[in-house]
Amino acid sequence: MELAAAEVSRCYGKAHPEVQEFVRHTARSFGASGLWLNEGAYAALTPEQHEARISYLVKLFEGAEYGRHLGVALAEASALKDSRLVLGLMKVAAYHVDDKDYDCRPKWMAIAALARQESPDATPLLVSLVDHGNQNTRFWARAALARMAKDDFKTDKQAWNKWWMEQGHPSIDAKLLRPYTPPASK
Repeated sequence: MELAAAEVSRCYGKAHPEVQEFVRHTARSFGASGLWLNEGAYAALTPEQHEARISYLVKLFEGAEYGRHLGVALAEASALKDSRLVLGLMKVAAYHVDDKDYDCRPKWMAIAALARQESPDATPLLVSLVDHGNQNTRFWARAALARMAKDDFKTDKQAWNKWWMEQGHPSIDAKLLRPYTPPASK
């Protein structure tokens, strides 16, 4: 927990305290099961071992069906900062089924991994998720953005878009800025 607390202080210090506590909560709740790893968990890997793990994870996320079976691999990807993981993590994080409730664990775990990647490529997707109906998804999207922005605009997609444009990027696609719509009740 000391390592998680240090990461929160170092990387999520500008996030709202509730988001900071949520990151700590994730470490407490999922650390013992291996579904949360500290940032430096794989620091002792040799370059060859690191390359082998990255190659495996890239291939896995590229072709895997969405589901909880990805949990340990998503935790591993979270601890292995490598830009080659971003596209696969975005694929998992972007998973969505219209008008149906679905298990969001792989989604928010991919978002948590994207937080550590700090890739601008993921920003539009992350902004689209700051008001998601699933609390874990919503808080991790905010945490990921706050880690990059050193600010927290909560669930205000327009404020996030303004920050994004101030960084020299074009406006985020309007469809990603629409408010989250929960699945229709049956």
